[in-house]
Amino acid sequence: MKQPEVVLRDLVRQWFAKAELDYCAAERLVKDPEPLREIIAFHCQQAAEKYLKAFLVSRQIEFPKTHDLEE
Repeated sequence: MKQPEVVLRDLVRQWFAKAELDYCAAERLVKDPEPLREIIAFHCQQAAEKYLKAFLVSRQIEFPKTHDLEE
């Protein structure tokens, strides 16, 4: 059984890796001769959200799974 700090570190890395994929997608899309700005913005927003979740997990701050921005 993994130690809690190892589980925490792994979870932070997973969120960070997911964020990096969205960031890389945005970087590639922005280089297109006719960039799809809405899609680029979506991937930037997703990357920011996932980097934030990695930070929150690293500080052991729980957050709800929701799509309600006001919440």
